[in-house]
Amino acid sequence: MADIKVLFWFDVEDYINPESEEGLLGILELLDKRGITGIFKLVGEKARALARHGRSDILDRLKRHEIGYHTDWHSVHPVVTEYMEPLGFREGAEVFERIEGGGFRDVQRITGRAAVCYGQPGLAWAPQPYAALNRWGVRAYLDSHDQIALEGRPFWYGGLLNLTSLHGIMSLPLENGALEPAKRTFDRLCAEQEQESVGFISIFYHPTEFVFAEFWDAVNFAKGNNPPASAWVKPAFRPEGHMRKFLDMVGEFVDYTLTRPGVSYVGTADVLALERSSQTKRSLTESELVELAARTEHELNYQVYDGWSLSAAELFGVFRRHVLGEEPIIETIYGPERDDPGDPPFYARKAAIVDALRALLPEVCGFKQLPDAFVVEGKRISPAAMTGALAAIVRGGRTNDDDAVLLADRKLKAAEHAGSDGAWAKHWIIFPDDLQVPNIVAMSKLQAWTLKPALF
Repeated sequence: MADIKVLFWFDVEDYINPESEEGLLGILELLDKRGITGIFKLVGEKARALARHGRSDILDRLKRHEIGYHTDWHSVHPVVTEYMEPLGFREGAEVFERIEGGGFRDVQRITGRAAVCYGQPGLAWAPQPYAALNRWGVRAYLDSHDQIALEGRPFWYGGLLNLTSLHGIMSLPLENGALEPAKRTFDRLCAEQEQESVGFISIFYHPTEFVFAEFWDAVNFAKGNNPPASAWVKPAFRPEGHMRKFLDMVGEFVDYTLTRPGVSYVGTADVLALERSSQTKRSLTESELVELAARTEHELNYQVYDGWSLSAAELFGVFRRHVLGEEPIIETIYGPERDDPGDPPFYARKAAIVDALRALLPEVCGFKQLPDAFVVEGKRISPAAMTGALAAIVRGGRTNDDDAVLLADRKLKAAEHAGSDGAWAKHWIIFPDDLQVPNIVAMSKLQAWTLKPALF
C-alpha cells in the first residue's frame, strides 16, 4: 500500500475584498486545530493588504505553514501568459523577474517565511518564469495545469519539481451534498495509487470562495477587461452562515481522510525531501556514462537509470563535461531559444566536434542554456545532433580523434509531453476571447529538454 501524501493548498489572492480574509482565518484555524501543514500561495498585493489591514492574527498563523508565491497582481492585465507570449525564453525570464520580483520579496517580508513554491494565476502558465524562480531559490511548482504532463505523476521541468498535472487532483465543492461524493473520490484516488511507493493527492481552494458565491476577479477582469481600481466591484456574497457551514464540511472531510492508513498532509518542501534523484550528488562513473550514451545515441529523451533521473539537457551536460575532461556532474541546463535543425547531416572528426564544445554556453538567470546551434567545421549543428554525436563519442571513446562521427538532427522525444493547442482563451475566464499562444506552446516543447520523471 502506498504512502499517500496530501498537498492541501490555497491560492490567497483576493486583495479587493477584505471580507475574504475571514475565510482565510477560518482555514488556518481548521488546519491548526488538526496540526496539519497547509500550503498558502500568496499574491503580492494580497500580502500587502493583510499588512495594511493589521491582520497580525492571520500573519502569525501563516508562520506555521508553508508559503508560496502567486504573482504580484494575479488577474490584472496583462497576466503572465499575455506578457510572456511575445518574448523569448531568456528575455521572458528577465521580464518576469522585473515584473514579479517585488511581489515575491513582499510576500516573504510580510509573512516572515521563505516562499518555497510557486503557482501561476488561474491558467496563466508560461515556461519563461521557471528560470527566474530557480534563481530565486523556489524549488517546486504547485498548481493545476496540463501543458506539460507526465503520466499524472510529479516530474522535473525547468529546474523545478512540478506538482501540477497530477492524476490525484481533486476538490470538495462548496455545495450541499458534496461531502460523501468527495470521500468516494478520495478513496478511489488512494486505490488507484496503491502500487506506487508514494502516491499524491492534491486538494485546493481559494479562501475567498468560502465568503463569496462568485470569484473576485471574474466580476472585474473577465475576457481581458481591465477596469481601474475605482471601478472594481464586489462579487455576490454567500448567504449568512454558509462560510461556517462549508468550513465545517471541509474539516469533516479532512478528518475522514486522516482515518485512512498511510495518509499524511505535507508541504512541497517535504515532497522535495522525499524525491530521491535530486539527492544524488556524486558524479557519474564512466560505465554509467557509457550505458546512458548507448540509450541516448538512438533516441533523444530523458533517462531513468540505476537511481538516476536525467533530462535530455542533463545528458548533454554530462557527456559534454566527460569529453572535455571535466568531472561529469549533473547541472541545470535550459533548452534553446529556437528550434534550429542546422545543416543537412554530415560526418565530422571527433576533434572538430570537441573543439566546438569548448565555446561557452549561453546563460539565462545564471544557469547554462543550450545554444540554438553549434558550429562544427563551418556548419550549423542542432543541440539534438550534438547530443547524439556526444553519445557516440562517449560510447566509442577518444582513442582516435580523427574518427568520423555522424551529425544529424533528431526529434526530442520528451517534447511529446507538451501540449500543442495554442487556443487558450477557453481555459480561463480572465483571458481575452481571442488569446492565442503559439510562442508559449513552442517554447514549452523546447524546454522539454529539462523534463524528467521525479523518483520516490
